[in-house]
Amino acid sequence: MENKELRGNDSSSEGLMEFLTELGKALTASGISVVDITSILEKIADAYNTEAEILVFPTMILLKIGEHESAPLNAANQKPGLLPLNQVSEIYELIYQAEAAEITLNEAKKCLRKILSEKHQFGPIGILIGYILFSMGIGLLLQPTVDQLIVSGVLGAIVGILLILSLNRLRFLLILPVIAAFIVSSLFLWGVKGGLITGSVAMLLPALAYFLPGATLTTGMFELAYGEIISGASRVIYGTAILFLILFGVLVGIQITGIPPQSLLVANSVNGLGWWAPYLGVLIFALGMYLFMSIRNKDMPWVILILYIAFFGQQIGNHFVGGFFGAFSGSLLMAISGTIIERRDHKTPSFVSILPAFWILVPGSLGFISLATFVTQNYFAAVTDATLVAMTIVAISLGLLLGAVITEPLKEREII
Repeated sequence: MENKELRGNDSSSEGLMEFLTELGKALTASGISVVDITSILEKIADAYNTEAEILVFPTMILLKIGEHESAPLNAANQKPGLLPLNQVSEIYELIYQAEAAEITLNEAKKCLRKILSEKHQFGPIGILIGYILFSMGIGLLLQPTVDQLIVSGVLGAIVGILLILSLNRLRFLLILPVIAAFIVSSLFLWGVKGGLITGSVAMLLPALAYFLPGATLTTGMFELAYGEIISGASRVIYGTAILFLILFGVLVGIQITGIPPQSLLVANSVNGLGWWAPYLGVLIFALGMYLFMSIRNKDMPWVILILYIAFFGQQIGNHFVGGFFGAFSGSLLMAISGTIIERRDHKTPSFVSILPAFWILVPGSLGFISLATFVTQNYFAAVTDATLVAMTIVAISLGLLLGAVITEPLKEREII
């Protein structure tokens, strides 16, 4: 009875269109795939007994509510970067209410605007400390050595400061990946030239990991596999462009320092600390994400669980079959686990719990390594690495797609 009253009181086409438009923009800014956004908006429209035609792209939304009212194309107006994950979690809680028509549209709009007006939970200091831990965690995963840990922490602090300075500065945010790559690479290469640091260009990866578009490329491939050709292709092109922009910043740093490209060979991962280092790296990375991406306390245990599920799934797949299967198995397990947690907990969205795991699977870092081989003028190796990156991203995307198929029944009913 209560649901019917809510539908009857506030289910006008105009009010629903306004709410769905604002919600669609918020979800787009979160980096959620257009497949999931379309599904969410359609479920909400159906909950309020209204027919809706919805077309979502990464940068615009087209809505038609009812038979006569049509919304124009609405630019998503999303700024670079992702929404803090505490906001994303609260948006999903609002979505759960709207999908069950447990809230009036006016109240839903007010609630959404309040959520989007919230600030980062931990402020600039949290962002800085969080990014340092984020970078050090990635460093322990890629190359667990003392040198890598120190370089990751120092360069991560520099990038963290740049991120803080870029807050609420849209134009600076647009060029931040290039600026960060230039500053980080220049300082690192001056250290190499002066004999303070011994290592390869791969040591830059942890500090620049946030800008590497692994999640964007994987989401794009997922959308392509799902039949969303325009959205998927645009994300893949955008992600590739970001990689080249980062590479441009590194190349300028190399030219300024005057180091011969042939001396910057990309070394293989070496574990100089012990077998335990990568496992500790996952935990340090998780703590960094907690501070940097503003994750809620009640979501954090599930985020850590999914990180280790993805990590162990990848390691097991690598051991028994190979790298591609490792990427596939890690992606599949995290997708299934994230959905099960969302349906059982109904408070921690799968998007929030699995997003940090994309950095564990490291498709973006692999992509940068393939481009970095061009810096060393090893073109055959660059083409080979690029092929491996493409296949890795395909494997991760297929894992997500198969996970979505397997867990589809869970999305139709709640697990008690």
